[in-house]
Amino acid sequence: MRSAKYSGAGPAAEVVSLIDVEVPVPGQDEVLVAVSAVGLNPVDVKIRAAARDFGPIQYSDRPGWDVAGRIAAVGPGAEAWSIGDRVFALASFPAAAHTLADYAVVPAGDLAAAPAAWSAAEAGAVPLAALTAWQALEAIGVVAGQRILILGGAGGVGHLAVQLATARGAHVIATASPAKHDLVRRWGAVEVIDYHDGDALAAIGPVDAVLITVDDTLPPRNTVAPGTAIVTITGLPPAQQAELEEWGADPIRPILVHADGAQLAEIAALADTGAVTPHLDGRFPLTALAVAQERVESGRVTGKVVVVVDPED
Repeated sequence: MRSAKYSGAGPAAEVVSLIDVEVPVPGQDEVLVAVSAVGLNPVDVKIRAAARDFGPIQYSDRPGWDVAGRIAAVGPGAEAWSIGDRVFALASFPAAAHTLADYAVVPAGDLAAAPAAWSAAEAGAVPLAALTAWQALEAIGVVAGQRILILGGAGGVGHLAVQLATARGAHVIATASPAKHDLVRRWGAVEVIDYHDGDALAAIGPVDAVLITVDDTLPPRNTVAPGTAIVTITGLPPAQQAELEEWGADPIRPILVHADGAQLAEIAALADTGAVTPHLDGRFPLTALAVAQERVESGRVTGKVVVVVDPED
């Protein structure tokens, strides 16, 4: 079978290739997935460019964590799943999973049935981003009626967080470039602010919670009041964290996503009501993985980039 491989650290065009490897065999509590599609995330390109671990996130020269496809074999202890089941997962994260391949072994507990409303490409594109958004909103404790500011409302995590927070009944305010405002409103944001517009940012007023999805970005000073909950998926430099705490924010909580099949099943249930729909910025075949990674690195992605491994599914 084909599998993506990095020859080392460096530009995608120089270090990304496809190799032939044996089809893996599922072990205890694992299944083998015939891969249809795999989402790309900023962590994928960062780890390729550096060829090293990022904290607990394990580097591997055979990449991939997101996955959607059909079960091809079932290991012992995973009999709740059947051959042919249509599934999606964030596989094994933060340990290596090797999903950018024709087949991938996935822990059974990481799997959920793929939403019937989504294509294989949509299901493969989002597990890491959707779970990051879900777990961030859980950490905040978002409930109906709260005002939440999402910095980066058109990005991979941001556009799903807008939809998931809207589904919880929150009043969503999001930042995005002007060209993306209509899309972000369509996803449920009540207010969409140009992140370059200082006057509009200053007019937001206090919010109950802030979700930071953009590197080195602080919320407007006027949005943070004593007790404002702040969650970041990117981490903050110590000086920025200290500044927020001086403003009276609750302790800032960084989120490192973890694999969770039960949470993905809840997301899938929302998807099948029409409450959540991924936006695909681009679809690339496995043979164009380097180009797909370059697209992610461009910083201009709206929603998600996905690699389609099996275009027939």
